[in-house]
Amino acid sequence: MDLRYCKVLLITTLLSACQVRSGKVTPSKQSGLQVLETASHYWPLDSVEGIHGFSDKIGNRTGHVKGTNINIIEGMVNKGIYLNGDNGATFLHFGNYKDSCISDPSLCGPEGITFSFFWKNHDVESRFAIASGGKVGSSGFSVYSNPHGGRVEFYTRGDSKTWKAKIKLPGPYWTHVLFTWTQTDGLKVYINGTFSVGDPRGNVSFNYGDPFADLVIGTANNQRYGHYATGAFDEFVIWERALSPGDVWLYYKAAIGEDVLSTFPTEASITASSAIYILGTTETPQPVSTNPSEEVERLHDPMRLEALDFLQTFTLPNKTIHQETANNLTQSLLRSVDEVITSSDWRDNDEWSPVVSGLVETVDNVMLHMASKLQSSPDSEAPLSIGGKSSVADYSLMKIPQNYNLFSYRFPTQGKSYISVPGEALTMQSQTTIVGLFYHKMHNYYKKISPLQTRINEAVDFKDHKIQMASHLISLKVEPSPTLSINLSTEPLIRIVLTHQLSKEQQRQALNQSNKVFLYCAFLDYSSKEGVWSNEGCVRADGNLSFSVCLCNHLTNFAILMQVVPMELSKAHQVALSTISYIGCSISIFCLAITLVTFAVLSSVSTIRNQRYHIHANLAFAILVAQILLLISFRFNPGTLPCKILAVLLHFFFLCAFAWMLVEGLHLYSMVVKVFGSEGSKHFYYYAIGWGSPLVICVVSMTSSLDSYGGIGNCWLSLKNGAIWAFVAPALFVIMVNIGILIAVTRIISRISAENYKVHGDANSVKLTTKAVAVLLPILGISWIFGVLAVNDHSLLFQYTFAVFNSLQGFFIFLFHCLLNSEVRAAFKHKTQVWTLTSSSIRNINVKPFNSDIMNGNKGSVTPTKMNTWDKSTNSANRIDLSAV
Repeated sequence: MDLRYCKVLLITTLLSACQVRSGKVTPSKQSGLQVLETASHYWPLDSVEGIHGFSDKIGNRTGHVKGTNINIIEGMVNKGIYLNGDNGATFLHFGNYKDSCISDPSLCGPEGITFSFFWKNHDVESRFAIASGGKVGSSGFSVYSNPHGGRVEFYTRGDSKTWKAKIKLPGPYWTHVLFTWTQTDGLKVYINGTFSVGDPRGNVSFNYGDPFADLVIGTANNQRYGHYATGAFDEFVIWERALSPGDVWLYYKAAIGEDVLSTFPTEASITASSAIYILGTTETPQPVSTNPSEEVERLHDPMRLEALDFLQTFTLPNKTIHQETANNLTQSLLRSVDEVITSSDWRDNDEWSPVVSGLVETVDNVMLHMASKLQSSPDSEAPLSIGGKSSVADYSLMKIPQNYNLFSYRFPTQGKSYISVPGEALTMQSQTTIVGLFYHKMHNYYKKISPLQTRINEAVDFKDHKIQMASHLISLKVEPSPTLSINLSTEPLIRIVLTHQLSKEQQRQALNQSNKVFLYCAFLDYSSKEGVWSNEGCVRADGNLSFSVCLCNHLTNFAILMQVVPMELSKAHQVALSTISYIGCSISIFCLAITLVTFAVLSSVSTIRNQRYHIHANLAFAILVAQILLLISFRFNPGTLPCKILAVLLHFFFLCAFAWMLVEGLHLYSMVVKVFGSEGSKHFYYYAIGWGSPLVICVVSMTSSLDSYGGIGNCWLSLKNGAIWAFVAPALFVIMVNIGILIAVTRIISRISAENYKVHGDANSVKLTTKAVAVLLPILGISWIFGVLAVNDHSLLFQYTFAVFNSLQGFFIFLFHCLLNSEVRAAFKHKTQVWTLTSSSIRNINVKPFNSDIMNGNKGSVTPTKMNTWDKSTNSANRIDLSAV
């Protein structure tokens, strides 16, 4: 067997897997098994045989898995079966029990009936949990859960009665549920071997279940129900008699293994050298599995029994030991733990966390046992203590005589992190044992804790965001337990101060203002088989990102857990921003449509045929289509084919909008700052930039990550895998270029305005520059910079500014470049006169030439030369588009 397994199994089974009698390891009498032998049916649920079958070890009624999604997992006893809810559509079927005690409890006679199973529930927040959350039912009884709790029901047809008992739902950890029923005592429910709740009388009810007599786990026994549970089940047992509370307790203790083997050794002793011999055993290593989950299973497997070969002559001392021997044992134990955890890759696999938790529990128990066995003088009135340091932990063991006056206790005595117990909580009416451990490395192995695997209700609200340990693990145990206040607002309480140990990545996440950081004062709760993180009985009273101060009403091992959650806008802000976007986009669509119609109608007028208005028209068309598609996309669900198609089209047309904004900037730069090339030579490049470059980007993006379109959240690019940069990077490039162009143009306009002031005495230069910037902003897309600033809840103003300006971009284009544009208004007036003359059938009238024709060099009695689409007039090309000013 692998040396590493030997060491782990030695440590984890040292207290819980052996009982020493006369130098031998022998199992204790297992009275709980005698209770199991009297059962009518027993399905271990630890394996699936043949075609989805599992056997009844006592009643010979073979069960079957209905469905194809079969998952065998680590169970409470050996293996268990996991059901994957509606996604798996799988349940367990145990046969039909028509006209039997199981389907109709009234047929059981005075003996009654008992049902028992282990349950690990994952359905608390499922929308189908009210009907399918862990439902176990036949026509005679049912157990089901909903988001507010669970309920056990028994019903009998003969007298039309129903017995109901509300239970607290188990979480994502193994919980034993057992319930009995008799006509005289009614319904009794036991949780983890202890009576929880009952209904002795029942009520008359005509809703006593459906007529189906099938016995199933994971769904209703009504075939039309159609919903399935999410959770794990193990050890399903039926007794056709009601177990007594004593029998329930015996069976439960046997099932979890505590009745099989004693918790502490009873005889014999060990020397420090022999302990070192065990931990240093050299055996030829076996190949180690490369699959972490397989290795975890090996540690939890019955292979534990092989470790007993190492323990047949060595156990923990049960007699008093000298301080030096206890110190040597402690050092050997911690050194072995260090070798185990440093020789593996546990740090990167959260599957190892239960094993690390088991190591912590074992070390704590070993130390407490050794502290109780420290040899002290009967007449000594001074405390006996040992302490030391190792690479795994600093430790302190103290044995205090009765009636010793101890004002308070702090561990460690030095440093910023410590636990303190107030003196009034220490009764000192008997000999007191105190053990403290400050672990140096354990926090490295809890980096990906699932909130659903904890008992921290606040963390479960953000179940998709993992929890990390943010401090060292510190442990303190006192026997007998100190007397503490139940209320966390009154003294005496345990005070824990822990400095945070954050990696660079954790610091980066915590300091990111777009994240919200939750810090929990938590401890490992070993009340179930595995150590589960919980914060019950603890409150974080003070602290910041550097340290935390916790107050607790119990003692165990403590740490600070950190959960980082990206912030989301409140519902009110989401509705407000959505409303602004809907209204703004609708106005913009209407205005852009009018703009395009206006440009089309006036296209025969020479002043509207130049490149500026063609660029405006292309920009307006791209924004118009993008905003129409955006409104349509709100009506489709993510992940559907229409949503993916809309995401691709939105990506393309928004990129086209930015590309034409870039063209607007380049054309403005060519007219105002630096004239380059002829106008005819530029239109090809403009169209290549405006429509060609977005097409290339979209094709590359779709080829590399088509699944990133319309998959999660909305009909847009994914924010999680980097695909969003196919839009953000080009948009940022356009914004930065246009900002530079705007600055250059603004400087020239300011200089011209200053010169006009010197020549003509015009004092409105600042006003003119401001108006020019306002006119240019919509076509250059500078307002999109607010989208970069609107990244978290602290910049809510930027989010509203971004929503207003960008949803109304089309409106501003219509306002400044159509409605208030003097050229457009003059062209429209000219066109109106032409229409009037045409409708009056007036021919051969010398119409007064349009002022733009005079500007272009045409005489009043001469018909203007027909120009092509791209006006080659130098004057037209070099006029600054500030006519609205």
